[in-house]
Amino acid sequence: MKAIIIGNHAAGLSAAETLRKGDQSCEITVISKEDVPPYSRCLIPYLVSGEKQIDDILFKAKDFYKRNSIRTMFGQSVTKIFTKEKHVLLADGSKVKYDALIIATGGTPSLPNIPGIQNKGVFNFRTLQDAKEIISYCNNVDTAIVLGGGLIGLKAAISLHKDGKKVKVIVTSPNILSQIVSSEEAKIFENYLTKQGIEIMTKTSPVKVLGKEKVEGIEITEGKDIRCQMVVIGKGVRAHKELAEGTDIKTEYGIIVDEHCRTNVLDVYAAGDVTQSPDSVRKEKWMNALWPHAVEEGRVAAENVLGKETVLKGRTSMNSIKIDGLALISCGLTGAREKVESGEEITTKGPGEMDYKRFVLKNNCLVGFSLVGNVAHAGILTSLIIKEINVEKIKDQFISGKYDFPSMLPLIRENKEKFNEPEYKEVFSFF
Repeated sequence: MKAIIIGNHAAGLSAAETLRKGDQSCEITVISKEDVPPYSRCLIPYLVSGEKQIDDILFKAKDFYKRNSIRTMFGQSVTKIFTKEKHVLLADGSKVKYDALIIATGGTPSLPNIPGIQNKGVFNFRTLQDAKEIISYCNNVDTAIVLGGGLIGLKAAISLHKDGKKVKVIVTSPNILSQIVSSEEAKIFENYLTKQGIEIMTKTSPVKVLGKEKVEGIEITEGKDIRCQMVVIGKGVRAHKELAEGTDIKTEYGIIVDEHCRTNVLDVYAAGDVTQSPDSVRKEKWMNALWPHAVEEGRVAAENVLGKETVLKGRTSMNSIKIDGLALISCGLTGAREKVESGEEITTKGPGEMDYKRFVLKNNCLVGFSLVGNVAHAGILTSLIIKEINVEKIKDQFISGKYDFPSMLPLIRENKEKFNEPEYKEVFSFF
């Protein structure tokens, strides 16, 4: 069997590794426009801040593909997929045939459509090459502006601040993290970042990048000019689904896949940030671009290529960020991006000054939460969401903060048929 994987990050690497473990004779080809070993995009901020070096963010040995007899075509771009003929066309005009295809092209940044956005000194914040270019350019930078107040934007701002730059974050929304948490949680982070010396400008949009060839500043909607020497795009990542266009592969916001990571086209699979996959809470196909999901999808796609009929575990949106001593974890429907009809919210503050918790329930089931400050036991809460456990009996425990594993064990035992993973079976064996 000949298998092609387009993409060389979490999903693509997971798929390649799974295929090789499952079939020693499979001819595996990994195609990627990046000519680098597999690295963790989550650690890009630490490169920019100077806290890590390139070798520190590689998550596989440089000879991984060679040792596993996997053919690589790095620095190559796929321009078109021919699903009926079962081959892909490369930018150099060559064709590569497949019996099974796994698309793991990830996401791609969307540049705002404003004058000057192509100026020297404007950077994305996603790839290793982006990080290298930022580091190289930083020597001549005093002030940097980050466009976007989501996770990527804030991580970019923090890394540049740690590198000694003056940083201003421009956010169109009324608050940062607007797609993840409510304004109360966001305000805690805004206050913390401001105290650290990072300026947050909400309800503000860029209209023009100033400078003839290189960045000299940003003009914002109020008609004000802000001087800077660097602009970092920290928003607008979308599924890199262009290869599916012009084919029979069904797409919406991303490439649509089922619980087996199959597309609607025979022998074509997709995994990772490019996919729109089943969401356990929303009960529909959703974009949940997360590293753990990408790894699982790569594995599940590969196992189905091998004929194992593997299905995805329950999943929903999850986000996390930590800035020095301040942490945030959110999961499911938090009431920020989507309002929960007939939902119930439980919020608590303290005991710490920056501790804040929000629990969202519907029909007595936990459907979302956000924890700021003390984020312990978020995994237990996530399990309650994914497994749709009725929590009517323990609402008071959310308020008191008692949702650690021992406190939740009676509820878990009552619903043990839903907790059939090996780690839970091990616990039940003691009772």
